[in-house]
Amino acid sequence: MVDPQVIHDLGGRSLSVVTKKLIPFVKSHRNGNSTWYTGLCIDLLDLLAESLNFTYTLSESADGIWGSKLANGTWAGMTGMLHRKEADLAVSGFSVSAERAEVSDYTVGFYYDDVILMTTFPDATPAGWTFYVKPFHWQVYLLLGCCFLLMTVVLSIMDIHFVRANARFPSTREKKTGLAFIASWAWKAFEALLGGLIGRAVAHEAVSRGGRVLLWAWMLMCLVTVAAYTGKLTSNSVVTKQPVPFNSLSELVQRTDYRWGIIKGTQQEYTFATSNLSDYQLYYERAERTGEEPVSELLAGNFVQVTSAVFYRVQKRKHCRMTVVKERLSQDTFAIHLQKDSPYTALFNHVLARATEQGLLDYLKREWFPQESSCQDSENRVMPVSVELVKTAFIMAALGVLVAAVVLMLERLLTRRFLREAGRTEL
Repeated sequence: MVDPQVIHDLGGRSLSVVTKKLIPFVKSHRNGNSTWYTGLCIDLLDLLAESLNFTYTLSESADGIWGSKLANGTWAGMTGMLHRKEADLAVSGFSVSAERAEVSDYTVGFYYDDVILMTTFPDATPAGWTFYVKPFHWQVYLLLGCCFLLMTVVLSIMDIHFVRANARFPSTREKKTGLAFIASWAWKAFEALLGGLIGRAVAHEAVSRGGRVLLWAWMLMCLVTVAAYTGKLTSNSVVTKQPVPFNSLSELVQRTDYRWGIIKGTQQEYTFATSNLSDYQLYYERAERTGEEPVSELLAGNFVQVTSAVFYRVQKRKHCRMTVVKERLSQDTFAIHLQKDSPYTALFNHVLARATEQGLLDYLKREWFPQESSCQDSENRVMPVSVELVKTAFIMAALGVLVAAVVLMLERLLTRRFLREAGRTEL
């Protein structure tokens, strides 16, 4: 046993170090047959080696796993190598846990990170005709429809009553009673109200004062409504991202349009596998086992990954579509792992504490960890309106031409019928 109060020099002995690639903690480089490593953890390892006078040989996890307990009670990954004394220490973005502490030791934490749900922004532009419906909630459309029908009925009644009661409107061939008379004034009211709703000049002016006041109120309401719709439609057409449609794990597991994943052999997998919380259990049951960097799955859309916040920050600098769910699940502590009852634990803790006090640890973090992403502006950048966005408008115009042609034919048929009936009346 090395006494940390007496011996701070390991005499140049060589230690076996196992690692696993995880940017920015450990990054591998190849040149032909040679491989070397850089990253925050490699700089920490060099600092320890220089301070305590030891050398080291570096190798990667034999089975590619961080450290998990198998069903037969044995250990896999870097934790298994420490437990079998195949390595003296494990250095990477390697989180600590009570289960791993049963068979290995670890130093004080050199980095603390949130466990998050990482995903990508959904496409802000809905396909087809729904683009023109999205600006308002369905309740708004329902309320507008009810108001429109009510206003049409009320305005028609006002004008019909005024015409019948006012001597300034003398009788003609058309009687001031009957279905045709009522339909004529109802159509005028419908046309006037619809014109205000779609932003065109009102072709019909109400003959009664009450009707004109009603039209003024309707026009004022249309002014506000149309402005709100136009503004939201414009915003939807130029903003390239929209919020994630859920804010927590409990909301995610209720959705059927999303898939999610978890990395095999990680502390997150163990946490979800052993949790008594129903949301964690549902997530674990449907989770896909992914690689260390499930970028392709995330970019494909409608996929969520349990990971650390540092992985998100690294990928955010490359892919502006990356985002995180609001809820933070837990916090990981990253430390250097050693064999159980290792004689080096206290020495390593001493050097790490001095490095923290002198600001060396913070300096190394600033050197290796990604700074803020420059994607903030690009997430809401103005984009040219594509054909996909406006094709529905052209389809609506074509349908309008078709409907207008049908109305024209019906109008001609009704006009001929009216003229025939008028001719018989004169005879």
